[in-house]
Amino acid sequence: SVIMFESPTVEVPDRTVTPFKSVNINVDEPLDRSQFAVYEENLPEWKFISDSHTSERQALHKHIADRLQQLRDIEEWFEKANGDFHNRVEEAYVALSDELSERHQFFEKEKKKYDREEQVMKEVRKFQNEIVKLNVGGQLFVTSKTTLTRDPNSLLANLFHTQRPDEDGSYFLDRDSTYFRLVLNYLRDLKIPQNALDDPRIMDELMQEARFYNIRDLLKLRWMDLPVITQDELYRLYPLSRSSSNNREQTIFNLQGKMLCGLDFSNYHIDPRSDFSGSNLENCKFDNAWFGFDFEHQVNFSNTYLKGVQFPDPHAERTAPGVKFNLVGADIDDMNQHSVHFN
Repeated sequence: SVIMFESPTVEVPDRTVTPFKSVNINVDEPLDRSQFAVYEENLPEWKFISDSHTSERQALHKHIADRLQQLRDIEEWFEKANGDFHNRVEEAYVALSDELSERHQFFEKEKKKYDREEQVMKEVRKFQNEIVKLNVGGQLFVTSKTTLTRDPNSLLANLFHTQRPDEDGSYFLDRDSTYFRLVLNYLRDLKIPQNALDDPRIMDELMQEARFYNIRDLLKLRWMDLPVITQDELYRLYPLSRSSSNNREQTIFNLQGKMLCGLDFSNYHIDPRSDFSGSNLENCKFDNAWFGFDFEHQVNFSNTYLKGVQFPDPHAERTAPGVKFNLVGADIDDMNQHSVHFN
């Protein structure tokens, strides 16, 4: 039988194609053994090449496998070494952090200790700088600047600005020292002993000292614990007359030793025989009250606290000519001096 091989013609645009040649093979014809000579001649070389290839490939494969194993070994070593390194770093970091924390706590304690010691030294220096010696009429008193400056407007608070100390470091005050101890103790704790409060003679002397040293709260202390009279109580005790202001009857007030702060006495006709002695009349309003005149009597404001009191103008219609007030021992504003008359 004959087998024919023929390649088809394929048309490709813009290209010249040369078709394969037609070949007829008769498979029944015996093979020409002479054609195998080339194969047999080259077979040893091919076998050598094939064996060499196999040997080289196996050797190379083994070499690559060994290298890969070495790489895996290196990776394992690196991972282990890297882990060990980071563990050591972490342990060192923790140890260093603990040490730094301990040192920080130690230094904090030392700093607090130092701050306390520094504060103590400041207090000591402050106390040393604060100690003040006063020579009051030949009697030596030792106190502190803090005590003396308790009332910033007092003579004692301004002593350091207005006077130089003597050679022994003391400040001289030309004043009787009998009651100065009470003045100092008041500036220390803002209190006066009860036995002094109950003794009118001592309180009179103490008020004179308070005026001299211009200690306003000490002056006011005398009038702090008095029975309180409210505005409603004032109207109840002394009702206002409904008659015209020109014909209104005069009212005799007997309000000795009372707390009358802020009361309004407007439109009252105040009889000269009225007595407010020993009372606290701070901020009371008398500027619209009527004051009558009497040759034998004066409205008694002796030993009263009159700070902020509003008195009528001496020349106003509401104040009768010649009216005078008894102000012995009264504590009164300088601004009101022109509105009142001393006996």
